[in-house]
Amino acid sequence: MAEQIPMTAEGYRRLEETLQKERERREAATETIAALRDDTGDIEDRNLEASQIDLPSMDARIFELEDVLARAVIVETLPGEEGKVGIGSVAVLRDEDQGREMQVQLVSAVEVTALTEGVTQVSEDSPVGKALLGRQVGEAFEVEVGERHVRYTVKSVGAG
Repeated sequence: MAEQIPMTAEGYRRLEETLQKERERREAATETIAALRDDTGDIEDRNLEASQIDLPSMDARIFELEDVLARAVIVETLPGEEGKVGIGSVAVLRDEDQGREMQVQLVSAVEVTALTEGVTQVSEDSPVGKALLGRQVGEAFEVEVGERHVRYTVKSVGAG
């Protein structure tokens, strides 16, 4: 059996939208290739334009998205659920060296985006994500980020 992928409901929804857009993009590309074949213009121009449409890479992306969605398991993080950071949790971290706080959401690697409504998403398989998983309020941890070591303290944990 294929490995399940824990994912937030929001991440699942975004991947479904991406899959739909990729399917539409592939359909449009197929129509373009068919129209080029029917065109009575210069055959070299038609072949060049058709070769610039990469259907195999589109198919691979669609297959990848379908596979991820088929293996996805929606996780629901409830407020105060054991008070630990899990997939979908939103945590406030204090960077002890910089004296600043940031809000992050722990998500699976396949659903991470740079910014979602002011919350930075952190992949569970990133160095910060690995160190954050299972932490509770008040716990401090150190992680290597680039070429420096950063010490974070978990200030709060909530549902995503």
